[in-house]
Amino acid sequence: MSTDNSNKKLKKKRKFGAKSILSTFIVFFLLLGVTAGGIIFAVLKNTSPIDPSNIQNMLDDSSFIYDKDGNLIEKVHSDSFRSVVSIEKMPKDLQNAFIAIEDERFYKHHGVDPKRIIGAVIYDIKTMSKAQGASTITQQLAKNIYLTHEKTYTRKIKDMYYALELERYLTKDQILEMYLNTIYLGRGATGAQAAAQTYFSKDVSELNVAECAIIAGITKNPSRYSPFTTEKIASGESLDNIQLIFYPNSTKAESIPADESALFSQMLSKGLIDKFQYDQLNKGEIVVRKAVLNPSSVERQLTVLGKMLELGFISQEQYDEAKSYPIEIKIGSKSASGISSYFGDLVKKQVLQELITEKGFSEDEARDTLYKGGLRIYSTMDMNMQKIVEKEFENPANFPGSFKDSSGTVQPQASMVIMDPKNGEVRALVGGRMIGGTKIFNRAINPRQPGSAIKPLAAYLPALDKGMTAATIIDDSPHYDDKGNLWPRNYDRKYGGPSTMRALLTRSSNVGTVKLAEMLSTSKAQSVKTMISYLEKLGISTIVKSKDNPSINDENFSLSMGGMSKGVTNLELTAAYGAIANSGVYNEPIFFTRAETANGDVLLENKPKTRKVVSAQVAFILQDLMKSVVEDGTGSRAKISNMPVAGKTGTTSNNYDAWFVGYTPYYVGATWIGSDLPRELSTGSKMSAMLWSKIMSQVHSGLPSKQFDQPDGIIKVSICSVSGKLASSNCGGHVKSEVFASGTEPKSYCSLSHYVAPVEPVEEQPTDANGLSPNEAEWENQVEEWLDNSNTDNNGTTNNNGNGNGKGNNKPPQDNFCST
Repeated sequence: MSTDNSNKKLKKKRKFGAKSILSTFIVFFLLLGVTAGGIIFAVLKNTSPIDPSNIQNMLDDSSFIYDKDGNLIEKVHSDSFRSVVSIEKMPKDLQNAFIAIEDERFYKHHGVDPKRIIGAVIYDIKTMSKAQGASTITQQLAKNIYLTHEKTYTRKIKDMYYALELERYLTKDQILEMYLNTIYLGRGATGAQAAAQTYFSKDVSELNVAECAIIAGITKNPSRYSPFTTEKIASGESLDNIQLIFYPNSTKAESIPADESALFSQMLSKGLIDKFQYDQLNKGEIVVRKAVLNPSSVERQLTVLGKMLELGFISQEQYDEAKSYPIEIKIGSKSASGISSYFGDLVKKQVLQELITEKGFSEDEARDTLYKGGLRIYSTMDMNMQKIVEKEFENPANFPGSFKDSSGTVQPQASMVIMDPKNGEVRALVGGRMIGGTKIFNRAINPRQPGSAIKPLAAYLPALDKGMTAATIIDDSPHYDDKGNLWPRNYDRKYGGPSTMRALLTRSSNVGTVKLAEMLSTSKAQSVKTMISYLEKLGISTIVKSKDNPSINDENFSLSMGGMSKGVTNLELTAAYGAIANSGVYNEPIFFTRAETANGDVLLENKPKTRKVVSAQVAFILQDLMKSVVEDGTGSRAKISNMPVAGKTGTTSNNYDAWFVGYTPYYVGATWIGSDLPRELSTGSKMSAMLWSKIMSQVHSGLPSKQFDQPDGIIKVSICSVSGKLASSNCGGHVKSEVFASGTEPKSYCSLSHYVAPVEPVEEQPTDANGLSPNEAEWENQVEEWLDNSNTDNNGTTNNNGNGNGKGNNKPPQDNFCST
């Protein structure tokens, strides 16, 4: 009995113990459930709601810039490159590869896979880590769109909640499409399309099974399973079929070893790098490596293929074929080769400005739209023209006297702009030579002194518009400032005497230009204001006024000769001349015509802002004067065969800046040459004129020869080039055919007798804002000697301006003059 009682007590005790343990476990799990429920409730309470219907708008997409013919110039992105494509364009093998390796029950669950969660929890408990992921494709999409990538249970709760929400509103194909467009796949590529272009230079639709598997395998660890790794290129190694990768150089060397420099030259000659990369490599700003197939990526690819076979996504035959397929890495380019970033940078800048001013975007919204909005931007660039300019800028023969400054930058530097004057569309722009990199200093939009290139705009255009004509006579003789000082000086140290406006511009007379500027109004102050007014209407924005700087400003007659406080930019000078070429109508320069969304909707339509500056007749007459500059004057080296050219040279003090600005019936362009830190050039404006001609000859190759359009209301009249009146039988060799706006031609005939000693045309020499030449002392001595000995003219008549000093209207006997 006692034994039976003992057994019963023991059984009771065990039963009670089992119940106690069970109760404890139940209470524990209840408490755990309540706690977990409390945590989940607290997390979800603080979780922001989402709008899955708006998810498409949240996908970051790189933008693309094309030239005017649709050729890709640049892929625009911030931290990573992405190009969003529809699920229909993605191979089924690619979709299945991701499903196989990432979420094999994707089409069975509702956003969360309980089986994977339980397995992950057990693994994490065993390893005391958070290493095992249980995320479905839907959860990964939620994480990519709404959350960070931190490994916390709080984040996992949120991505499960968001995944369930996504599955309520979106189909499986929509979720898979968005996932494949948002997954990071290494090397700066986000999304399958970007990966296909980055690793294989293919469109995603062209990927085969092997390539699909290798891309899907990246997701587990993008840095470890990237399809390629990089290695240093050995000296003497074959460069055939090599794939190059460039990195910023974090440890810039003092000098580049000779064998490396030779390697860079070999790469350039084979077309593996462009001139910009070559320059950066030789400066040590970047390093180059070769891309080789990553063995770890191939191992991961086999895992993906095995899973695809296991799940029936591919057959054994497809598996064997993909397994043996030789993966070939072909690095995709993010910009057109041989094209600097100058043009693209200005496209982006103008797009941002238009988004802010025309669409009312904030700066952040505009920037996000450009860099992440998937825009298709159609620029005004003509790729062929751009490459012509780039090629000639890299030819040292075009820049005699080149050297490298203390920073290693080649000098002199240069810039050029080519524009279609009829619509303001910039066709080509380069802001420097033999310089690599992006966002580099753009000399085409930074001011330099224009020298005589400003004369047609500041003095001659307003003079013609105020009623003067090409035959207006200006006395090119010594001129004095308010203090009685001889000013300005002509660059050739000669005077022309009474000269038509055409003759003055043809030989770029400083004295004639200043006298012409003084005649623009009834007072000197008003004449200066007139010059400034016309320059501003022509788009010149760099003029300094006395209200802005009372001590140093441009409100003086030096402005007529290019003496400016800041100078003028190449772009603005090109557009200003473009107004003359476009019958007096100014077009603000533009760098893109339209920007479309990824869906093809037009977001921006960029049309030039225009304004009428002068009549077509006035513009034509100034154009005809500038034709003489090229045909007979200082711009003769700018001629191109079978095409008329109108333009003007400009050379500043000490040969610091050399310009030629001109145009044809097709295009307007400006070339500037000078050193970044002012230094005398080996030659003056002829260097710019010759480069302009060399480039424009290629630009116009194949274009039909044609003349400038002549507007209605233009007549030609024979005049006397000494008096400016209608030619008579007395004028002899001074008879010239001149153009006039109808009604402005002279009405009376010349009655003078003439004597002339022709002045030989000479090349323009550098002058400063005062018109001073390099041989200033010699020149001043010659002038003073002439003044002392010229109190009488050839007829013995005393020449005196009435103040008794023998100065003012005297004319040198060797130059043109007219006597009654």
